[in-house]
Amino acid sequence: MPSLGSHLARARQVAARLALPEVDADRGAFYLGATAPDIRVITRLDRSVTHFFDLRDFGDQDGVARMFEAHPALATPSGLDAATTAFIAGYLTHLVLDEAFISEVYRPSFGALSLLKEDAKANVLDRALQYEMDRRDRQDETAMAEVRAAIEASMPVGGIPFIADEHLVQWVTVSADVAGQAADYSRFRRMMMRHLEGAGYDPAALDAACEDPHGLIREAFGVVSEERIERFWRDATDRMEARVRSYLR
Repeated sequence: MPSLGSHLARARQVAARLALPEVDADRGAFYLGATAPDIRVITRLDRSVTHFFDLRDFGDQDGVARMFEAHPALATPSGLDAATTAFIAGYLTHLVLDEAFISEVYRPSFGALSLLKEDAKANVLDRALQYEMDRRDRQDETAMAEVRAAIEASMPVGGIPFIADEHLVQWVTVSADVAGQAADYSRFRRMMMRHLEGAGYDPAALDAACEDPHGLIREAFGVVSEERIERFWRDATDRMEARVRSYLR
């Protein structure tokens, strides 16, 4: 699924397109919501707890609808304070984007519905693709600095029924740090190590792959073309905007 830098950069684009007071009233909470489904890196809970999506289920799924069914108090913005409204609006962008990536990129290109489904390298290429998508989204340094400043200026949201308040407090720091990461390959080894080892890379091959990230990235784009990724971004952004607008209006 797209990495957190991509979630932040794309949430910013959606916010600009929406130009709605409910989002602009607390951009920091909106951006925090756009990353919060991945808070399991702190909580260690199953992904389905915050994504409302079962990766083992190949039928149609709608995480937003499932979240509101499970927690109906969140479904009506008029019953929430401004920060929580912006947070949930951002949260929707994450759920919509992840689901679009799973169904349109990951599963048909690298996952169980792909020609690579039996190839141990499939997850390596998927992660290399995600890293490069994220790196490119970070290249607008002014935009990412704006996102980081908004997160740091916001107060932590509380009262989200499936995320403990103390974890949301910690997540402000995590999200701000993510927004401040450079658009380079300095994190490539750390992000790829586990996947390369899982694919059977020996230490020498692992070092070679991490010293030349472009090799794996070119290979990934050989599976999913750059044109296909651009089309994905256009379609996913339209979906995110429509879902948030429907929620707020």
